[in-house]
Amino acid sequence: MTAEIPGLALALVATDGSVVSASGDWPGGSLDGSGRMGTRTIELAVDDEPVGTLIVLGEAPPGLLVGIERSVALLIREALEKHHLARETLDRYRELNLLYRASATIGACLDAADLPRLVLSEAQHAIPFDAGAVLLPVSPGVADWQPAGTTGREDTIANLLAAAADLVDVARTTGRPDIAVWPDAPAGRPATAIGVPIRVGDDVLGVVVLGRLAGARAFTAGDEKLMLGLAGEAGIALERASMQERETRRLQLEEELAVARRIQLTLLPSAPPVIPGWRFAASYVAARQVGGDFYDFIVQAVPRQRLGLVIGDVTGKGVPAALMMAYTRAVLRAESMADRAPLEVLANTNRSMMEERRSRLFVSAFYAEIELDSGRLSYCNAGHDPPLWIAAGGRVRELENSGAILGAFRDAGLESRSVVLEPGESVVLYTDGLTEARNHQRELFGEERLRSAAGASVAAGGDAASTLEALEMAVAAFTAGAEQADDLTIVVIQREGSEPWNA
Repeated sequence: MTAEIPGLALALVATDGSVVSASGDWPGGSLDGSGRMGTRTIELAVDDEPVGTLIVLGEAPPGLLVGIERSVALLIREALEKHHLARETLDRYRELNLLYRASATIGACLDAADLPRLVLSEAQHAIPFDAGAVLLPVSPGVADWQPAGTTGREDTIANLLAAAADLVDVARTTGRPDIAVWPDAPAGRPATAIGVPIRVGDDVLGVVVLGRLAGARAFTAGDEKLMLGLAGEAGIALERASMQERETRRLQLEEELAVARRIQLTLLPSAPPVIPGWRFAASYVAARQVGGDFYDFIVQAVPRQRLGLVIGDVTGKGVPAALMMAYTRAVLRAESMADRAPLEVLANTNRSMMEERRSRLFVSAFYAEIELDSGRLSYCNAGHDPPLWIAAGGRVRELENSGAILGAFRDAGLESRSVVLEPGESVVLYTDGLTEARNHQRELFGEERLRSAAGASVAAGGDAASTLEALEMAVAAFTAGAEQADDLTIVVIQREGSEPWNA
């Protein structure tokens, strides 16, 4: 266009004074329109932002200059748009590259203690900063948060955490990122900081805070976006590490409970005693891996042949009940081996529990002593379900109850009672896990079903083992696979035939 107008020369000058472009006959020299060569300057702007100056040397029609100005402005706008697009594409690539790196490093980490270091290390690859910290709660649900990982000089980190306290609080309480700028910050102090939450869903698991010292450029929205992506990867990794840790603890607990169960089972009789003229059967099923029910047979040889028998139920379930069960069993066995009557055994056990007061758990217990030759059964009941006394023909009575549970009162009101078991008669001892077993309709098995099943088995000539089996089958049919809510223990005693017991 300028070739048609002799003597006209053009130059495009950037805002910093450098010549971006000039016509072929541009003579050089002054670029500000002054002096012998300057003719006219036209300020160029795109969206009200100065982008440079068009200098025209020589005479040109006004219309031509307007056309040239508009054409140059359009070309500059297109160039700027391409530049912004290229920069945005580069930013997206940088963001994707950061997230790819983060997913390969942070995402593969299952150690929660190592995650803060990895987060700060990955952040340094994309966002320059002078100091950084990852803050996590001291423990779940605790308001006190501490740096779990840091990078930078110790004094710079301390200054950053003090200056960015509000940023951390905003990220922690609202789950939103924020940027702060302190333009008057002295040398060596943070001049800008960014706080980004580490989130999983609506839960804030931690906060990343980064800072730059005075003289550095402020953090931007682009930096914030990058850090949100990085914090998102960290949140997923923290949640996964936490789940892994919980699963590991669960497996460890299961293994420990399995060992505890094996130990607890060794405290129970491996098999009922075998004594001529008598039959015994017993079963124990814990609601959890370990439980609070127990029973024991204690054979005593002096001063007369007799058998001690105990059944007990600790209030509660699980490990605490199992520990209380072991303690109570040990005390009861020690008392019974000291040639004491049932009343003395339970009274002394209650006294020991009251004196030590190491647990808020209580124990119901039924302790009996059978004279094997005469069939006399002397017993004392401390708040336990009354055993059933079943005649050979199936008539069912209760061994009357007396006394309170062990460990609750210094005077448990215990009484001593006795009955004589005739040949063919049975006694069924049980814990409340039997009568309180529920079906899917939440109905209780109850005492009537227990009486009916036990009485029918004895009336049909069943021995101790068959009576136990009849009760187990009755409960299983009633509950039909419903979840067991409580420990369940059954002990059956039967005096056989009419022959006297022979020591």
